[in-house]
Amino acid sequence: MTDARPAEYGATERREMLTFVGTGSEYFRIWIVNLLLTLITIGLYSPWAKVRKLRYIYGSTALAGGRFDYHADPVRILWGRLIALAVFGAAGFAQAVFPPFAPLVTLLFLLGVPFLVVRARMFNMRYTSYRNVRFGFDRAYAAAYSAIYLYGFLAALTLGLLIPYAHYRRNRFIVDNTRYGTLPWRMQEGSWPFFFAYGLAFLVGSFIIFPLAGYIGLTLQAPAGSADPNVRMASSLLFAAILIGGYIASFFLSAAVLKATINASGVGGEGAARPPYRLGCDWSLNTVLFIYVTNAAAIVLSAGLLIPWAQMRVLRYQLNRTWVDTAQSLETVAAAEAEEVSAIGEELGDVFDVDIGL
Repeated sequence: MTDARPAEYGATERREMLTFVGTGSEYFRIWIVNLLLTLITIGLYSPWAKVRKLRYIYGSTALAGGRFDYHADPVRILWGRLIALAVFGAAGFAQAVFPPFAPLVTLLFLLGVPFLVVRARMFNMRYTSYRNVRFGFDRAYAAAYSAIYLYGFLAALTLGLLIPYAHYRRNRFIVDNTRYGTLPWRMQEGSWPFFFAYGLAFLVGSFIIFPLAGYIGLTLQAPAGSADPNVRMASSLLFAAILIGGYIASFFLSAAVLKATINASGVGGEGAARPPYRLGCDWSLNTVLFIYVTNAAAIVLSAGLLIPWAQMRVLRYQLNRTWVDTAQSLETVAAAEAEEVSAIGEELGDVFDVDIGL
C-alpha cells in the first residue's frame, strides 16, 4: 500500500484548518429536546441525548473537506450506565448494612477508577471517526494508575505545588495512548505551559473572587441577629458572584491547559524527533476570558436558556482557530490508514465495551 507518511519531515508543509459550522439555534433544538426527554424518563434517555449531541458537534466539524462522526449505540451506553448504577447501588447497600465494609468498598472504588477511565476512553475513541477511519485508545492500565495516583500523590506531598505537573502527566497519558487508525499520537516533553496556565487561572480567579470576598465580609459585619433584608440580599448576590467567578476561572484554566496540550501534540512518526502531523492553535486567552465572562452573564440573564448558544460560541472560536500541519494531503493519509486498519483487523467485540458516563 502507499505510505501516507511524509518521507522528510522538513518538506514543505500545508496547514489544514478545522472548520466548525454548528449554530446556537440548531443546537438549541437538540439541547432542549434532550433535556426534556431526559427529565421525563428520569435519566434513561441520557445515552440517546449524548449520542445526538456528539453526532451534531462532530458532524459540524470539518478538516480538509472531511467530517468527523460518532458511531456509538445508545443502547450499549445505557447498559453500561445501568451496570455502573447497579455496582454503586450494591456498594452503598453493603456499606449501609455492614458499616465495616465501608473502607473496603472505598478502596475497591479507588483501585477501579484508573481501569474505568481507560475503558471510557477506549469506548469514546473507538466510536469516533474521521473520514471513516476510527480513533483508538490503548489498554494502558499501568500508565493510568501512574498518571492518576503517583503524580496525584506527588502533588499532595508538595501541598499542591506540583498540581500543574500532575495535570500535564494526565494529559500526556491520554494523548500518548490515543491513535488515529494505526498512527500513534504523541505529546512533547515540557510541563511549563501547564504551570503558566495555572498561574493565569489563579490571577483570573483572584481578580474576580478576592475583591468580592472582601466586600461580602464587610457586608456581613452587620449586628448579630440583624434581619435587614438588604444585607441578606447583598450577601446572596455576592456569594452567587463568587461562584460565577470560580466557574469562569475553572473554564479559563481548562481552555489554557487544552491550548497547551494541543500545541504540544502530534500524530505519527513514532520514535522520530518531529511528528509528521502536528496540531496547533492560536487561541487568544484574553478573547477566551471575554467569551466565558459574557457567556456566564448571558446564561444567568436568560435563566439557562442560552447555554446552547454559549457552548456553540466557545466551540466555534476554538475549533476555527485550530489546525493540523502536514506535508501530505489528509485525504491520502485517511485512505492509507483505512487500508492499514482493514488489513490488520479491528477488534470491536469486548465484554467491557460499554460507556460508564465518565
